[in-house]
Amino acid sequence: EFQTCPMTEYVCTRWYRAPEVLCSWLDYTTAIDIWSIGCIFAEMLERKPLFPGHNTQHQLQSIINFLGKPKAEELGKIKNEKCRRFIESLPASSGKPLEEVFKDAKPSAIEFLVHTLRFDPEQRVPVTEALKLSYVSQLYCPEDEPTRGPLDTSDFEFERRKINIKALREELFLEVLHYYPDKHA
Repeated sequence: EFQTCPMTEYVCTRWYRAPEVLCSWLDYTTAIDIWSIGCIFAEMLERKPLFPGHNTQHQLQSIINFLGKPKAEELGKIKNEKCRRFIESLPASSGKPLEEVFKDAKPSAIEFLVHTLRFDPEQRVPVTEALKLSYVSQLYCPEDEPTRGPLDTSDFEFERRKINIKALREELFLEVLHYYPDKHA
């Protein structure tokens, strides 16, 4: 199952950002990583980026032109009203058949893309299931797969803190002292 944490939208290069990141969801899951894997895999197949957006709106347009316009129930999950209205304003699109876009790809590669590039993060394949898809199944060794519990989000509390210049300087000084303790004056 996917893990949820409140995080920032600046997680990776725009071209590999999942729709929920582009739409500024406050809580997103490891499904964003599955999306990025799908984008990178598609890029490897075609030798060019799948969604080379110039900005967030263009990125969303590229995704929707490729996958098709999300259904009403998927749009309802988008809490950011501005983003939802933008997507609703786009013309109807049923997307592009992957077999036509990736003409030289094996059916197992297409299957991998179908499962990793879904607009709705809840519909994307979890990592453990992705490893069982036929394209990568020969690499899957269940007894050698590390698993772990959810991340301790307190490790990322520094991202949420409001800090003034004086406090920032003090934090920076303490960090430098950590690596150069003999420099304390």
